[in-house]
Amino acid sequence: MNNITYLFGAGASKDALPIVDEIPGRISGLIQEIKGSTKYELSETEFFDNLKLENPVSKKDLLAEMIGDLQWLLESSSNHASVDTLAKKFYIKRQYAKLDRLKIALSVFFVLEQARRPVDRRYDTFFASILTSVSKLPENISLLSWNYDYQFELAFSEYSDNKEITRNQDWLNVKKKSVRNDKTEGFGIYKLNGTTGLADSRPFGDYVYANVLKDAFSKELIEEVTRNYAAATRFNNLYPTLSFAWEGEEKEDGVIQLATKAINNTDVLVVIGYSFPFFNREIDKKLIEEMPSLKKVYFQSPDPHNLRERFEALIGERKVELVERLNYKQFLLPNEL
Repeated sequence: MNNITYLFGAGASKDALPIVDEIPGRISGLIQEIKGSTKYELSETEFFDNLKLENPVSKKDLLAEMIGDLQWLLESSSNHASVDTLAKKFYIKRQYAKLDRLKIALSVFFVLEQARRPVDRRYDTFFASILTSVSKLPENISLLSWNYDYQFELAFSEYSDNKEITRNQDWLNVKKKSVRNDKTEGFGIYKLNGTTGLADSRPFGDYVYANVLKDAFSKELIEEVTRNYAAATRFNNLYPTLSFAWEGEEKEDGVIQLATKAINNTDVLVVIGYSFPFFNREIDKKLIEEMPSLKKVYFQSPDPHNLRERFEALIGERKVELVERLNYKQFLLPNEL
């Protein structure tokens, strides 16, 4: 039995979420939808009592504040090549408060945007192909993802019959940056850049902005996200679990360290919708080096030849068979699977 590793990039979720250069336009659309309809208005006389803020702020004012941060993210990122570029600038300049503001706003955007659109159907087809039962996930498959989204969890929820993001993450053995990772054996999804959520340093906890996204985009969802946005921006013990490759990770149970162990026996690598950007180059190279038995690599993308050239620069003189695939209507299932 061959051991297969998948490497997912933003293009893998393109039917549900924007790729990098589409993010500003989609943020603008989200803001316009929330502000353009009275059905999403929150009360100016009600408060989130369970937040226990020293200076209570109405639900309406907190929503306006959250929209203001989305607008700030839109305007700030529009002046740069990408959100990643802006984040790297904040990091280099040690403007960590602005970096956290960016992470929280970007997390809010990804959570709400996923609720506005159906799950990318290719994830559903993928699970239908590799699963024999919900309780038995294929142990010869490892999934590495640079994406922040919940597309795996949302698609899998159709099989588990459970709508909770966190419950499906447990089922799928999702490993995340900036949180404690316990289970290390068997099937796993390794989110190399973390994911949209929050961690609590006292005591340790792991939270999401909204635990159910399968229902329609609604006032109730916006209210839940607004409440958790308010907590993220006011409590120092909470920090974003969304991260970037260049921030590094020091923990022994860090997601990169766990991923390198999981993929050590990889025979075949399948790259889907990933462009090997320069920002991720160091980690990409490390991951590939940790696949000593790698024999074959598939590239599935609208432009696989360009991806192949970038990959060749990473592997140097290693002899690996490289195969290009143009069909991206469903995720590639290699013959070796």
